[in-house]
This record gives sequence, C-alpha cells and structure tokens, in this order.
Amino acid sequence: MQNTYQQFSYLTFETAFETIRKLKDMAEKEKKQRLLKAKIAVALQDEYKRVPTKEEIEQVFHLTRVMYKAVLGLHYRRQEQKKSGQLTIF
Repeated sequence: MQNTYQQFSYLTFETAFETIRKLKDMAEKEKKQRLLKAKIAVALQDEYKRVPTKEEIEQVFHLTRVMYKAVLGLHYRRQEQKKSGQLTIF
C-alpha cells in the first residue's frame, strides 16, 4: 500500500513541476515581448523626437512580428527547397 502512495506522490510532483515550467516559459515569452516593445518605443522616440503613443507602439510591434514570421518563413522554405533539389522561384 505504501508503494502506491509513493508513486502517487511522485506523479503529483512531476505534474506540479510541469506546471511550474510552463508558467516560467510563459513568463519568459512575456518578458521578451515587453523587451521588444521597449526597444520599439526607444526607436520611435529617437525617430519622431517625441514619446510615442501606446497605439503606435502596438502597431509597430504587431507589424514587426508579422514581418519576422514572413521573412523567417521564406528563409526556411528556401532552405528546404534547396535540400530537396527543387527549383526556387523567389
């Protein structure tokens, strides 16, 4: 009976550990997003010579993420085509 209890405790510990790890990863993602927004705010302030509004920061942040995905996606697709020997169109 005691052996079953130990297995149950171990399973609970592992599940709790996974939950903590997911929360930590989520926190890291949020930190990276906040850092990117801060860098965008500094760049906009340098460009416009005034404090940018939250809407401007959010708009550039969204555009930055979309452009990153578009450029990075094309880069990897091109590499895959080269590896498989396909003719690249772009």
